[in-house]
Amino acid sequence: MKKIALIGIFSMLFFAWCAQQTPVKNLDTFAQCLTSKWSIMYGSVTCTHCLNQKATFGKSFQYITYVECTKDFARCSNLKWVPTWEISSGVYLEWEQSLAALAKATSCPLE
Repeated sequence: MKKIALIGIFSMLFFAWCAQQTPVKNLDTFAQCLTSKWSIMYGSVTCTHCLNQKATFGKSFQYITYVECTKDFARCSNLKWVPTWEISSGVYLEWEQSLAALAKATSCPLE
């Protein structure tokens, strides 16, 4: 019985990982949509999670509205963690976010 449960857990984790690895055809459009919806990523150059989040977008990160907290401390003073995404609805998403989570929070389509 334990083997079946372990197989089930590993299967779910594998399929969740595969789902995150599905390529997005046009990250430029997605990143521009996030910006058009007034989404902001707060981060720091010293934060590995922030660097990972930026890498998720690759070259398309140039279209993301980004606040560097080591240079603009005043805008980041109310945050607990970085990276943090501020969504236009006043929702804050802390830590690294999957593209799917950002799409859901902003209604920006992943194409």
